[in-house]
Amino acid sequence: MKIPHDPFNEQVVIAAAIADENRAKWISRIRSDWFLGDGHPELVDAIQECERKKLSFDPATLRQLSGGKVDDEYVRTLVSKFDAPANLGHHIDALQWDYARADAVRGPIAAMLKALEDPTSDPARVRALAKQVAVSFDGYGDRKYMRDPAQLVREASAALAERRRKGACYPYGLDGLDKNEKGEWRMVPGAAPGQVTVITGVPGSAKSTVTARIALGLARKKRRILYGAWEMGAAETLELMACMSLGWSRTAVITGAVDDAQATLLEKREAQISAYVRFMSLPFGREPGKRYNNEAALDIVHGYVADSGCDVFIADLWKRMLRETRPDDEELALIRQQTIADETKVHCILVQQQRMKDIEMRHDKRPTREGIKGTGAWVEVGDTIIGAHLPSLWKRVPSDTIELGILKQRRGEWPLAIEFDWDPDLGLLENGRTIEWDPPGTARGDSELENWVGEEKDERRRAKAARRARD
Repeated sequence: MKIPHDPFNEQVVIAAAIADENRAKWISRIRSDWFLGDGHPELVDAIQECERKKLSFDPATLRQLSGGKVDDEYVRTLVSKFDAPANLGHHIDALQWDYARADAVRGPIAAMLKALEDPTSDPARVRALAKQVAVSFDGYGDRKYMRDPAQLVREASAALAERRRKGACYPYGLDGLDKNEKGEWRMVPGAAPGQVTVITGVPGSAKSTVTARIALGLARKKRRILYGAWEMGAAETLELMACMSLGWSRTAVITGAVDDAQATLLEKREAQISAYVRFMSLPFGREPGKRYNNEAALDIVHGYVADSGCDVFIADLWKRMLRETRPDDEELALIRQQTIADETKVHCILVQQQRMKDIEMRHDKRPTREGIKGTGAWVEVGDTIIGAHLPSLWKRVPSDTIELGILKQRRGEWPLAIEFDWDPDLGLLENGRTIEWDPPGTARGDSELENWVGEEKDERRRAKAARRARD
């Protein structure tokens, strides 16, 4: 049963989305499966992708983004026929009502008619379905996240087509991390759109340098980055990335031991990097008397992500954005950050500390999932978790190697670890090779922590028995 509908409201909203320069404020609230007209869902998908990538809204671009499913002449006709209306909200509400009618036909009305046709149906079930019809129309605007089956099929098909065209894995741009020694993908799917990577380590473990190195690698892949360098600072992070790009000593630059030609070259390289990497300062706590909660803070970050048109958002340290730090508040904020990643199809890299006391209590000083400072939601939200470990922090050994432990991959192999040759002054990670590593807390056998604690208990028992024998 197909319910008739007037495509007028859909046409008005589509034309407004193309013509309105302020579309970013409302376009993300529109779902393409609300649109029932032929070709309209594909056109809305293309418009939203065009806005995300900050491209020109010309018919040819929309056709390309839709995989050839958008008609150029139809787009031109809509734009010329409809102006951006002042009462746009009315038309959005109207198309939501049309979708609610169609959805009710597919759901409770279809179920009720089927029950009525069956003479053996339980009368109580029929009455319950009749009541559900009324309920389905009450507050329909608040239940806008029921997914349309046809839309899901389109999304799955588009995702598969994208993987076939560009590949299923998205590199971080760090040789030795992305692929193993055999040239096989190690990070699956890697820095993929809409997913979250967590980078963790203790203070001084070079996690910010590793993050900057990944950002440089992503920029070399021409992926646009919005960088919240809230621990190290924007200018210092940009300078670090330029030094790494040139292979220069950070110490020399920090101490000013460069000549005029080198200073000019450094500035040129920073400008080149800035074409792909934009920075945002921490916007909170700068205006006296102005208070934010986590929801408002995340709204602001969401706005910056949308405005920048970035492919990757980096927050170092992400927790500095929080206004409320109780475990429940932090968990909700992480879930919202994950939702932002999914809605914007931006890959989010969140940097977070390890609990120092947890590390100090263990013989094995490598980072763990359980050691991430804060709520356990860090492990749940992260699609990939990477732990940075500098052996020279804990042992009297040369500071010439660094380990990156893969503590979680939602779709790839873990746990595993890669050891790199490391030069702290150059911020250089190279010659990545797989090493054996069973981090504490993983499922592979007994962890070192468990063995250590067991040995301590045995030793205490022996000491206690010896004292009793002496007494």
